Amino acid sequence: MNRPARSASFEKIVIPAPGSKDQGGAGPRAPLEVDWRALRSLVDDIDAWRELAERALEPNVFLEPAFACAAASHLADAQVGALVVREGDRLVGLMPGRVEGLGQGRPVSTFVAWSHSFAPLSTPLVDRDAAQGVVAALVDSLPELPGAPRVALLPLIPEEGPVARLIAAHLGEKKRAPYRLDPHRRASLVPGQPDADEEVSSKRLKELRRLRRRLAQEGALTHETATDANAVDTALAGYLAVEASGWKGRSGTAATQNSATARFFASAVTALASEGKARVDRLKLNGRTIAATITLFSGNRGWFWKTTYDEAYARFSPGVQLALDLTGSLQVEGRLALVDSCAVADHPMIDHLWSGRLAIADWLVPLGGRPAMAATIAVEHARRAVMAPLRALRSAARR
Repeated sequence: MNRPARSASFEKIVIPAPGSKDQGGAGPRAPLEVDWRALRSLVDDIDAWRELAERALEPNVFLEPAFACAAASHLADAQVGALVVREGDRLVGLMPGRVEGLGQGRPVSTFVAWSHSFAPLSTPLVDRDAAQGVVAALVDSLPELPGAPRVALLPLIPEEGPVARLIAAHLGEKKRAPYRLDPHRRASLVPGQPDADEEVSSKRLKELRRLRRRLAQEGALTHETATDANAVDTALAGYLAVEASGWKGRSGTAATQNSATARFFASAVTALASEGKARVDRLKLNGRTIAATITLFSGNRGWFWKTTYDEAYARFSPGVQLALDLTGSLQVEGRLALVDSCAVADHPMIDHLWSGRLAIADWLVPLGGRPAMAATIAVEHARRAVMAPLRALRSAARR
């Protein structure tokens, strides 16, 4: 098997990890080898990467090769690397990120797991058949990275997920524990539980149905779902046009207003669609898109990634109407155990449609002594205290 070439800017570190037992305790496994390489170089090992995503203990669509390669090509800088864990020729672990220091406002050298404005999750990919050993290898290898990180920051990690539990258990064996920042619960849909019609108050549901009837009186109202790559490409253009016509367009943050972002959208969504891992839903009036959503999939999970609507029809709540339609469709998806809303806490729309809640937080993981953690905690609290009013102002402007 040909290993991908390393970027010259990344040091080679190969850390033999002790052999571990599989999840069933059936016997010793081959030693694990941990390597650090440029994230972009993994495109040369994409088949193994895709197989790992299929075997992941906890799926993360934002680390699917189709999505992550598009982000790495169009959004990420060259300093994003990845801890790669192998068991022989088998890829069993992947944790992208970068090491930041004083130049990035960190009081001590810090490994920051990769997330960005289009990927609200940093859960690493961990082979479910070697999960305990892989998590231990990832955590124990972090201090050996170039820059010798003394703290790791794992943004937006599902605290009750199996990977987070394994990280906490491994730290517990060393008499350590993660420090939680900004814990919150974001809306999720658990297929099989009450659907949206049963979650929405009868008064609100009656009003939404009335608005839908009034909307239908404006012309031919249709709901279209695109799943194959060609249809998704066309539907995505409709989504982007509606997004650009609204507040994002006025604020200069619409995807079409940035060439790199536009290329990322087209590449990531259509590549996922070619693997059956994306769909674009549109609510159309007389052939014109007035609301659109993008939903992504990996393993037995879905992500309600993006939604937009035509503000000219805001009085009919077209975004909520489409979200109701989508909810009913996702309820009957036989493969899904959970759909993550990707929304902020207390979202004014989706929180009233989906009753499930996903516990999310940023974790600071101690890798060095207590002074390093204490300094990092203090700086992070200060940073977030400054950012909180700005975020609140931005949310108010959006509303």
